[in-house]
Amino acid sequence: MPRAAIALLVGAAVAGSAAAQLRVEAESHVADEVALRLRATNTTPEAARDVVPEVVYRHRTVVADRVEVIDGGAAHEWRTTLPAPPGPGTFPVIVRLRYAGRNGQARSDLLVHLVRTPGAPPPDVQATIATEPVSRLGHAVVTLENAAPAQVAGRLVVALPGDLRTDPESRAAEVGASGRVSLPIVVENVGARPGDVRPIFALFEYDLDGTHHAVLGEATLAVVGRAGELRPLLVGLAALVVALSTLALALRGARARRPVP
Repeated sequence: MPRAAIALLVGAAVAGSAAAQLRVEAESHVADEVALRLRATNTTPEAARDVVPEVVYRHRTVVADRVEVIDGGAAHEWRTTLPAPPGPGTFPVIVRLRYAGRNGQARSDLLVHLVRTPGAPPPDVQATIATEPVSRLGHAVVTLENAAPAQVAGRLVVALPGDLRTDPESRAAEVGASGRVSLPIVVENVGARPGDVRPIFALFEYDLDGTHHAVLGEATLAVVGRAGELRPLLVGLAALVVALSTLALALRGARARRPVP
């Protein structure tokens, strides 16, 4: 019985991961302007308050109207317009959703959405991200693969939610003809909590034959406790083991001493 109880408690401590409370989605349509629709869905039973989307597009930031509350299981939509792209291709929109989550704590979520002009050709470059768990620091690797028979030069931007950061966020990058390159990323934890699952986006932008391309790779980062932070938990679990074992022995002794009728 004590062993089963301990196994259950340890499993709960290890498995308790938390994704973002709000899930944000985006849709866009390009004509004379960009019609952008954002939707935030509360994936938990607890209300999210003071929800504010910030949209970054072509080096400009647009702040949408604040929503006082999105109840558990509910959703809210925002609609806005952005200037038309300067030419053919794909262009990134970075959406940061800020809100007060569980227990009033400041939280944020992140989405990178690609606006595509009609008839824009697909890119020759693909981006992928490999990650490892983050404690105080973590690492990721962005791999760019180029299927074109010519070298591609552009800029890589790593987008993270507000509780994680990397330096530099932006760097020049080149991929050889029919080649690939892997770029290491160091991620610093500046507010994410153990158990959180946080998004990471790798955005590679380049121009080719008069078309602007934005290539997007995305993954998640698992946030874990530092070694020093786990020690109090282990000490507490060890004390619990001793206490439960002592209780089991005492109950067994009491049953042994009970007179037989």
